[in-house]
Amino acid sequence: MSIIKARSVTAFLHAQSSAVAMLAVACLCAFSAWQWGAVTPDRADVGVCLPSANLWIPFGEASAIANIAANAAVAILIIYINRAFNILRSLTALVATMFLAMQIAVPSELARFNDGTVLAIVMLVCSMLLFSVFDNPEGQRRVFLVFCIIGAVAFSRAAYLFFVPVLLLGCAQMRVLSLRGFLAALLGLITPAWIIFGFGIVDPRLIHVRELVGEWALPGSRAMVRIMVVAVFTILTGTFFTVANILKILSYNSRVRAFNGFFTMLFMFTAVLSAVNFSNLAFYLPLLNCMAAYQVGHFFTYRRHRNSFIPILAIILVYFGFYIWAMAA
Repeated sequence: MSIIKARSVTAFLHAQSSAVAMLAVACLCAFSAWQWGAVTPDRADVGVCLPSANLWIPFGEASAIANIAANAAVAILIIYINRAFNILRSLTALVATMFLAMQIAVPSELARFNDGTVLAIVMLVCSMLLFSVFDNPEGQRRVFLVFCIIGAVAFSRAAYLFFVPVLLLGCAQMRVLSLRGFLAALLGLITPAWIIFGFGIVDPRLIHVRELVGEWALPGSRAMVRIMVVAVFTILTGTFFTVANILKILSYNSRVRAFNGFFTMLFMFTAVLSAVNFSNLAFYLPLLNCMAAYQVGHFFTYRRHRNSFIPILAIILVYFGFYIWAMAA
């Protein structure tokens, strides 16, 4: 391949058109999964006292469309956060493209609305709010909002609360974890409970204690083996590029270093939760994919050589291989 063609392919992978193309491929893969019968309903209610996200939309076409739209929202948020806060020090859509490619690997989760997609959106929104108050001593309102969001969605699944520690550490990285910041976080976390129980929206006696325990149950599905293989590959890939990015991150100014550090910490935290709470691996997978895609995109953004498209396409092809494996099973 000539130098000009190689550079054109690399440039395309960093352009927003590549993310649009990958979204179209994801739509086609989701449609094929439905036609192939690879998508099965998930009617288990793991909500604490409100229905979990898999029950928000009836299983069927509406659920598939909603999840594809949610994945598109994640991709848009990734691009917007980089554009708004200059995290990668360069304009690129490669992170969004890579995220969508990773999502294709598990068609059963791609083609139905689920808690994992909601988790990815929630954590990106919370990250954006935290980034907006960097070194702002008057940023308690947004800190309150971050933990209010987590406190609210926790009623649909207790596992959201596992991310409270990483968000508190994120507040420390953004230099807003003063006494006022901590109190704002605490009040934000408990405010949804005050509203839901205080207005009688939910009876406290309806809290499903069994679901709090069920988050640690052993997996009972053979499909979990495929998801575990995908997750292990994603964790190894993300870890490799995280290590490779460390020196580059250290060269940034304190603001950008804090943003990159939080995303790095969020990837590591999600990877640990995926390993420890592996029975709920599908819940963590979209966020894990998002943070791993960020590490991959970060690496190839500051190493944008003309032939860098080769390893990028190689990684994408691996995830397409996982998709074919799932469809053939």
